[in-house]
Amino acid sequence: MNGLARLRIRRPGPVLALALALALTAAPAGAQSHGAVRTRYQAPVYPADLLTSQRQGNVLLAGRIDAEGHVTDLRVFAASQQGFIAPASAAVREWQFRPATRDGKPIEIAANIGVRFRLEGELRGRISSPILGDLAISPADASGKATAPEGFPLRRGRDKALRAEALLDVPPSVQARTLTVKVEAISPSGKRVSVFQPPVAVPARASEVKIPVVALIGDRWEEGVWRLKFLVNGASAGIGQFWLADDPDHFRFEMPTKP
Repeated sequence: MNGLARLRIRRPGPVLALALALALTAAPAGAQSHGAVRTRYQAPVYPADLLTSQRQGNVLLAGRIDAEGHVTDLRVFAASQQGFIAPASAAVREWQFRPATRDGKPIEIAANIGVRFRLEGELRGRISSPILGDLAISPADASGKATAPEGFPLRRGRDKALRAEALLDVPPSVQARTLTVKVEAISPSGKRVSVFQPPVAVPARASEVKIPVVALIGDRWEEGVWRLKFLVNGASAGIGQFWLADDPDHFRFEMPTKP
């Protein structure tokens, strides 16, 4: 089950809303593996200048949730407005989690975190260009069915595929349209693997659209931190991460220095 956390804040003057997303996937009933559960939340501050100018946007962060439930190695992977980066990062660093567990043992997992800054009213949900609002990546079987909670490392040779549940925020339009979406898996050494993605239909006036992605894991895919890059109509729309190793419990995943 994927969860979407939302927060709305009201202040004197303009009414605004902050919407934040971190999808947390639970393991099947009866299993001893569980996804991370957020136990402490800190809301970001909407920058005064961007509030005054009625600018909205997203910040995409990637890092890890360690075996003690702390958010570490936080990196900025994309942002629609540079002014949103500092408050989004500061808030997420204050979050605390009950750690994920595999077979009853706490483990470190990858974290893809989307932070949304939104105004309420007529401009609610409007952004200037498509950008990811949320991205949940899980190990999967060959059919694309998730076999472990979000963020769990993929075990090379055992997990046949990855499943990504992407939520793409788009500028609303009075007409229905079709977007050309391309997804690339990028290895730790920079090799690119194209993931087939059919055109995505967006209903009229929609401000977001869900995009499920399934990619089979190749036998020669290297160990380490991989990135999953989304391009919409030829332009970058955000990046997430996933981890891959023969034995994830004994592999040190080094975060990339650049997104």
